[in-house]
Amino acid sequence: MKSALKTFGIRFANIIAIPLFWLSGLVTMFLLYCMLPSAPKTTFNVVEAFSVACSLLCLAIGYWIWRRRRAKKLIASVNLKTGLSLDDTQLLGYPKPRLVVFDCVNQKLAQLQMATGECHIQDFSWVVSWRCEWLRIENMAGISRLVDAAGTNIPAFEIGNGFTHYAIVLATADADHPALRFPMNRTEAEKWCARCTAIFKR
Repeated sequence: MKSALKTFGIRFANIIAIPLFWLSGLVTMFLLYCMLPSAPKTTFNVVEAFSVACSLLCLAIGYWIWRRRRAKKLIASVNLKTGLSLDDTQLLGYPKPRLVVFDCVNQKLAQLQMATGECHIQDFSWVVSWRCEWLRIENMAGISRLVDAAGTNIPAFEIGNGFTHYAIVLATADADHPALRFPMNRTEAEKWCARCTAIFKR
């Protein structure tokens, strides 16, 4: 129960940290503008609002620094206990609570649970295959089409394709957990697909 609450807490913090960073950053810049001598006078206390926005911005930045340091500390602890050389610069799944790190020298990987510190070591052969997944979405949009020289228009429709919900999937030799899925944006998914090819085919 305790580990489940920790996992939920980390996931919730991950969800709100990025929007909080951008929102507080924009508000901070706006309030800085309001504090300029040339700016028009406002009806609210700019200094207090600036302090709150700046505090939230620092909180968001501090959270991401703490998360990164916690991940590196956990990896260093695993390396010390197992004698492996897990690379703390390539974290598959970060900043989610569950992540995978690789030791290309010893051909090992480690599944880490950030909330509990749990760790499972596997050989590279445990990963059967890997792939990039996405969800294809079809959008129908109405347009107007010219049909004769008199300028008569009739409605028409075009179908557009979009792609979303990208993820890297590792197919494993574990019958209980045959696939590990790591959601991410398109750019990161493409990078990790190429990176997995380089890692597992060495």
